[in-house]
Amino acid sequence: MKLMSNETDRSTSQTEPRPELVPPATPNLPAVTPTAPRARDRFWLRRRPVLLLVLLATTAGSYAWFHAKPGLPPGIVASNGRLEADQIDIATKFAGRVAQLSVDEGDMVRAGQVVATMDTRDLAASLKKAQSLASQAQQVLSEAQANVAQQQTQVTLAKQELDRTAALVPRGFATVELLDQRRQQ
Repeated sequence: MKLMSNETDRSTSQTEPRPELVPPATPNLPAVTPTAPRARDRFWLRRRPVLLLVLLATTAGSYAWFHAKPGLPPGIVASNGRLEADQIDIATKFAGRVAQLSVDEGDMVRAGQVVATMDTRDLAASLKKAQSLASQAQQVLSEAQANVAQQQTQVTLAKQELDRTAALVPRGFATVELLDQRRQQ
């Protein structure tokens, strides 16, 4: 609150010892009067709930569209989880190339099922070579056995000649020199 101007203050101070309080002066502002909403504003005010429902339905529909999963055929079940399997290494007894592969990676196989067929051309050639070497060794063995038999017959002959000569020397039908030769043989 403001006190009165100086002139008024002097005049009142002479008559009254107390000053009076006066409300402040208000500036000249235009008066604000409430007006009715315009027709354009009324149009949007009436349709705001409808637009909100359309927006909400569109959002829910697009969420359902993007997160919907396709139906599974009968007999197929979808699940979530983790599978752990033991890895089994398959190896051959001999090194070689694969001629034919009967299964694909990840296929289920049974025990004893043929998984792959090896190219055995190199192994067949090695087998033929080994067989020919074995037959050569067999021939060498047969030859050595024949030589042993021949040597045994020669030893038998030499013994028989020694025995005959030893029997003839005391009778005087063979010489001692011939007996010595037979012993050396």
